[in-house]
Amino acid sequence: MLASWLQDPARDRPVVLLTVAAGHPVPFADADAIVEAVGGLATVVVLPTSRLSWAFSAAMPAGTQVYGGAARVYPAGDVWQADPRVARLRFAYSPADRDKVTDRLVRDVFQAVTGDKPPALGATRPEHGVVQALIGSRALVRLDNGELASVWEELTVPGVPLDRVLVAMQEVSGGYDPVSRRLDLRTALQHDDPQAAHARLAAAYRTADIALADVTAVDADSVTLRPLPGITVTVSRAEVTANPDDLLHDLFTVGEVVTARIAFTKSGELSLDLNLAGDEQPATAPSLLPGGPAWLTPPDIRPPVPPNPCGPSAASAAAAAVPAATPAASVPHPRDATPALLAHRPPTHPALAAERALREALEQDLDALRGHTADLGADLARAQLRIQDLQTRYRRADLARQQAQRQLRAERRDQPESDQPLFADPDQQFRHDVYIEWARRVPAAEKPHRPLADYHLGTEFLASLEAIEGVTRAKVIAVIVEVLTGQVHHLPARDAHQLRTGSAGSPYVIRADGATCWRVALQRNAPAARRLHYWRKGDTYELSRVVVHDDVRP
Repeated sequence: MLASWLQDPARDRPVVLLTVAAGHPVPFADADAIVEAVGGLATVVVLPTSRLSWAFSAAMPAGTQVYGGAARVYPAGDVWQADPRVARLRFAYSPADRDKVTDRLVRDVFQAVTGDKPPALGATRPEHGVVQALIGSRALVRLDNGELASVWEELTVPGVPLDRVLVAMQEVSGGYDPVSRRLDLRTALQHDDPQAAHARLAAAYRTADIALADVTAVDADSVTLRPLPGITVTVSRAEVTANPDDLLHDLFTVGEVVTARIAFTKSGELSLDLNLAGDEQPATAPSLLPGGPAWLTPPDIRPPVPPNPCGPSAASAAAAAVPAATPAASVPHPRDATPALLAHRPPTHPALAAERALREALEQDLDALRGHTADLGADLARAQLRIQDLQTRYRRADLARQQAQRQLRAERRDQPESDQPLFADPDQQFRHDVYIEWARRVPAAEKPHRPLADYHLGTEFLASLEAIEGVTRAKVIAVIVEVLTGQVHHLPARDAHQLRTGSAGSPYVIRADGATCWRVALQRNAPAARRLHYWRKGDTYELSRVVVHDDVRP
C-alpha cells in the first residue's frame, strides 16, 4: 500500500506524489519534466482523485496527506511524519500553475537529497554558448558546437532567481557535463570570493552613489544588507532612525530591496547609509555575469488593488480559461430526452446514486475551497505589497523629520552641532554621548530594568576611537550602550564572546585583577571589520580599545 511504503523508515529515496484534481485527466504539475529533472534521485507517483485517494489520506499521519491537485515531496526516512513542514504541501489550482509547481517540486527534491545543494556534476569540459530562453529556474543554452545545455538556478547564486543572473541571447561560459547536459556557471560568478565581490562593487559604484541592496536579515536593532552577492553590511538601528520606539524588524522585510548611499573609506572599506531623500534615484545595479541583467531592480511600489468581492475567484477565473469538452451532438441532454429514451436507461442502484451525489457535492466543496484559497493568496500578496509600501513611506517620513530637526538646529547656531562639543574634556563628552544614547534608546518604562552599568575608560580607548576608520562614532556608542545594558548578549550580529590567548580551545584572557576581556562585533562580513574590546569584572566594565578584526590585543 502506498501509505505504508511512504511511512517505512527504511525507504532510502524521496517520493514525489502528484495528485489529479477532479475533472482533470493529468496532474497540474508536469510529471515527465520532474522525472527528467531529478533523474534517479526520486520516485514520481501519480495518484488520481478517487476512492483510492481518500483511503490514502485516511492512512497517512495528520498533516501529511495530499489530494485534490496538490503535491508533496516526501523525503527518505520518517522525520517528516513528526514534522510535516519537512514535506511541504505544494498547491496548484489549474494548468496555468504547471511551470510554477513543477519548479517548486524539483527544488524540494534537491533539498531532500542534498540539503539545498544541487547534485554533484560529473566530469566537465569548458564550453561557451548563448542563452536561448529562460523557463522558471532553468535556462536553455545553445553551445558553440550546436549541442543544447541547461543552466540550473541551483548552479548559479544561492537565493538569487535565475532571471537576475541571465537573459536571453546572453553569452555564457562554464563547465559542461555531457551526461546530465548541465552547464555550471559558478566559476564565472565567483560569488563565494569576497575579495572579487568587493572589487566588482568598487568598479560599479563610487562614494556617494545611491545603490540597491536586498535585506538578508533583520532584527530589532540591526538590518543586514547585500549590495552584491558575497558582500553584506550590517546597519544598526541608531544609523537608521532617531525614534527610540522604532524596531527595525517593523521597518524592513527579508528579501525587500532598498536604496542606500555607498561610502568607501581611505582603505577601501564599505559602508551603507539608509538615510536618503525620497527623490534620490539609485544607480543601475551591476550584473553578475557579463552581458547579464541588473541583479537587483528598484522596488515596484504601487497602490494595492482592493479585492472585488463580487468578482470571480482566481481559481474559478483560471478554470474558466480552460475550454470545456463539447458533448457530442448526437447525445441529448437528459432534460431534452423523451420518456421513451429515459425508459430504456438502465436503472441506477440507490446506494450508487447516493455515493455519486455525495462525491459531486464534495468535489463542489473542494472547488469552492480552492477558489477561497486563491482569493486569500491574492489578498496576502496585496497586503505584503502594502506593508512594504508603508515601511518605505515611514522611513522616508522619519528621514524628513530628522532633516528638519537638523536644519532647525543649524538655524539656531552659527556652527553645526557636531562642531560644538558640550564639554572641553573628551572623557566627559564621551560619557555625555553614551548617556544621551541610552536615554534616547531605552524607553522610559524600561529604564529601571535596563540601567547603564558602571564603566571606566581604558588609557587607550579614546585614542583608538579617534583613530579608527570605517565605523562611525555613533555606531560605536550605540554598541557600547548595548554592552552596558546587557542587551549585547541577545544580539547574534554582535557575536559577543570572551577573548582567548590563542586559537580555539586556548585559555581566556584574564587580567591580574580577575577581569576578563570580551570582544564584540561592530561590523560583520567585511575585510578588517571593526571590533570593540572591553574588560569586565562583576558588574563593572572598562572599555579597552576599538580595533580591526585581525587585532586581537586586549
